[in-house]
Amino acid sequence: MDFRGALARQLFGDVISREVQAAVKVVDDRWWQQVGGSRAGNVDRDWWELQENLSNSLEAWRTNPLARQIINLTTSYVVGDGISIGSAHSYVDAWLRRFWGHRLNRMDLRLPEMCDELSRSGELFPVLSTNPADGMSYVRFVPAAQIDQVETAAGDVENELRYHQVIPGLVAGRWWLSWDHPEAASADQVMGHFAINRPVGATRGEGDLVPILPWLKRYRIWLEDRVKANKFKTRFYWDVAIDGQEGDIEAARARYAAPPEDGSIIVHSARETWTAVQPKIEAEDAEADGRAVRLMVAAGAGVPLHFLAEGLSATKATAAEMGDPTFRHYQRRQLLFRYILMELVRRAYDRAIQRGRVRSYGDDPRLETTVPDIVEKDNQMLAMSARTIVQAFSLMAQQGWISDELAIRLSFKFAGEVLKEDEIQALVAAAQAKRAQGSERG
Repeated sequence: MDFRGALARQLFGDVISREVQAAVKVVDDRWWQQVGGSRAGNVDRDWWELQENLSNSLEAWRTNPLARQIINLTTSYVVGDGISIGSAHSYVDAWLRRFWGHRLNRMDLRLPEMCDELSRSGELFPVLSTNPADGMSYVRFVPAAQIDQVETAAGDVENELRYHQVIPGLVAGRWWLSWDHPEAASADQVMGHFAINRPVGATRGEGDLVPILPWLKRYRIWLEDRVKANKFKTRFYWDVAIDGQEGDIEAARARYAAPPEDGSIIVHSARETWTAVQPKIEAEDAEADGRAVRLMVAAGAGVPLHFLAEGLSATKATAAEMGDPTFRHYQRRQLLFRYILMELVRRAYDRAIQRGRVRSYGDDPRLETTVPDIVEKDNQMLAMSARTIVQAFSLMAQQGWISDELAIRLSFKFAGEVLKEDEIQALVAAAQAKRAQGSERG
């Protein structure tokens, strides 16, 4: 046996080695890892679990009114009546306007569906297709459910290099270069990736509906059962007792084979006794159960119950207090969504620079965004408060208690506006110049 093995290795060792390697390559390790469970230290969900969550979230959004309302609330507060992006550089601003309103981009119309997808799937995979003729990029999106692999640099999960898309009918699928890939500059199409609800060290995000999917399902089942129970409560049947012989019973059964319709007149002898029998269903006892499930849905979504069309349980003061954490959540989401838009337009402009179609902006594109207020402000009250604050800080500056710079910073801070450092310094210089002119005249 040893002689045969030695002879085989001596004569056919290279052939055997190639065959073994080919056989091993048939087995794709990543699928075994995904089916068998996460590797030690991997905080990403398995692909099959991620795919199930994405599918269930989309189905809930399509069929469950509570799920649709939760996603709509986020989009209504984050996007509002629209978000606009510009630049302090006039040439960058002009290009951004063309990009934003281009007929193949129509970004104003895309914002709601972008925010919906981000909240529902937990991820956005935008694709920038760049026209080599004029350097203009066109925005498209690939559903998160079609991205099964995110390839990152070794030792750095935040440095994403490629994305693999599963395409029905195409076994190999398609690989997309990340816009951070070393070869992205020369590629006609590149992909980006943004995620929410992502644990540290993970590459994939998670939708807002995932934690409440079981409770949405339970509430739907509970509500269907309650509707059926109330439907059966109105049902009844006639129990007719015949005081007679067997022949009399058979005759009555034939006579009443068809149930009497409403308003019909039934004539019978005293030997027949009619009794209406109804099912005893105490459906009222289930009301507290339904409210408990709705509370779990609202808590998981981070919204109070009156946001889900249940306003009878809260006063105006209670609603105002309960709404504050929700508004803060929407503000954080709006900050992230604003960053996504700024990064998207910056990448598009950079690709136009790489093709020599626009001027370079140097180190800072000086992008500016205009976003809607999360909470409507009382303008009259805000104006009166700002006036009082400015007068108080102005008096303090005149008395020498605080500097002009600090007075300006505090005034705009309490007014709810954030100024850039160069804007503050410009206001300080203007105030000092005005004060110097007043001193010269005096």
